[in-house]
Amino acid sequence: MNFSVLSSLALLALLALRIAFNSWNRKRLPPGPRGLPILGNVLQLGATSQLWLIFDKWKYQYGPIIYLNMAGQNIVVLNTKAAATELLERRSAIYSDRPRSIVADYLGSQLSMPFTRYGKSWQSMRRAGHAVLNARISGQYQPVQIEEAIILAHSLLCDTSSPLLAKINRSASTIISVIYGKRSLSSGEPEQVFDDAPQAHTPPVYEKLHLTSDPLQTLSNIAHRFTSAVYPGAHLVELIPILDYLPVAIAKWKRDAQRDYKRISNIFERYFDDAVKSDPQRASLCVKLADDQVASGLTDTEKSWVAGSLSVAALETTSTTLSFFLHAMILHPNIQENAQIEIDRVVGRSRSPTSADMVHLPYVRAIVKEVLRWQPAIPLAVPHIAMEDDWYEGHFIPKGSSCIPNVWSMNRDKDVYGPDADKFHPERFLFQPEKGAEFALRAEYENDDGHCSYGFGRRVCVGRHVADNALFIDICTILWALRIEPAVSTNSAARRGSSKDILNPIPNFHCRIFPRFPEAEGLLQHLRDDVVHSRTNITGGQ
Repeated sequence: MNFSVLSSLALLALLALRIAFNSWNRKRLPPGPRGLPILGNVLQLGATSQLWLIFDKWKYQYGPIIYLNMAGQNIVVLNTKAAATELLERRSAIYSDRPRSIVADYLGSQLSMPFTRYGKSWQSMRRAGHAVLNARISGQYQPVQIEEAIILAHSLLCDTSSPLLAKINRSASTIISVIYGKRSLSSGEPEQVFDDAPQAHTPPVYEKLHLTSDPLQTLSNIAHRFTSAVYPGAHLVELIPILDYLPVAIAKWKRDAQRDYKRISNIFERYFDDAVKSDPQRASLCVKLADDQVASGLTDTEKSWVAGSLSVAALETTSTTLSFFLHAMILHPNIQENAQIEIDRVVGRSRSPTSADMVHLPYVRAIVKEVLRWQPAIPLAVPHIAMEDDWYEGHFIPKGSSCIPNVWSMNRDKDVYGPDADKFHPERFLFQPEKGAEFALRAEYENDDGHCSYGFGRRVCVGRHVADNALFIDICTILWALRIEPAVSTNSAARRGSSKDILNPIPNFHCRIFPRFPEAEGLLQHLRDDVVHSRTNITGGQ
């Protein structure tokens, strides 16, 4: 037998072994619902909204990690913090990439830090974001956050012409002021480009970017444009990638995405340039990003996208979290009362709360943690990609698998939070040394979030410290000045809408807001006037 025959036999043997090994590996995939040939589980998810609820249900059928086949694409859903911590944090070196989303790529995802693929470009963006948003630097933004909290509380009480959710959405100006400067974008000039945005009575559609006269609303629409693009099953091209080769003339989704990328980029660059030019105190995140030492290796366009992507990410998460906070307060008046007793003891009624009060207000801090746990703004986090074949507790995870953290399920894990994990109960983070004593934060939660809503590993939310500070001062100021009651005393339940987005849909609820003590309205008006006057003096002197 000659050498060539032996070589051929050896290659055939290796190929057979490889096929057998792959077949064995497939049998060791995590458990999950049985799918169809070729399509896999596509039809089981294609028409489903709020996938996190489906995945949570399957957790009790199949276990903490679930395998799905989306027309040949491997999906691994992580339903427990233990699984997510082990894979996405301890093994972050091979779980920090993002899946390619064809539609999101056309929208500019490789410039948007939450969606950028793992590599040098993302690392440069991440370093720049960390440099301006880390725990130490976040304290520099607290003065403007206090001002915005006063504006928000005043608006909730005194603005009788705007719907509740519109006022809550404007609360995102807290983080926007941090990013773009003290002069909130909500007071800026109208957009120069308009689109046929849906009317108030029309269900929102996010396959197209709608530009409005309100910059905050435009940023919100950009957020939804991205999050709907990456929603599992939202676009056929993600399941059948060959459709990407269709020419633009007959691929409307591609034409719309390319057009919207140009619009988004123009908006981000204009906002960034305006912020750098009009920040006399040189305190905004944009000014810091403009410093080449802070954002070394980034182009001006990339810097504008870092600021823009941070703003759109913060916008919806902040307003969603505050909406659920108000909803929780009308559902649980006793919790509202407990927090206000603590605030009266520490802050009193002659001044508004400050960031220095945080350490002395454990009950309010627990409310912030509990809102983020109970109703995470993004219940199904952006997937991480397995960059190598891996194993977890005897289950095979193939290279290229999309690993989706089901934050909803982790945050409501009864093994972690107890049998009342579905309930809003801030006391889970607190203890009382003795009956009737003041509450104190449990030691394990002093430096622990108590929830999984900020993500994992190298992809953890870069702005979480600023977000926590903003939520604390917003919630504390509202509770200090206002009393929140249900609009209809007989039934405070609210119906939650459906979603084709990765964002948690806000329930349709209504509430009544009153001054909590006789001097509250006058104090808020005085404090708000002082903020407006100081900002007018600053901008007027430019």
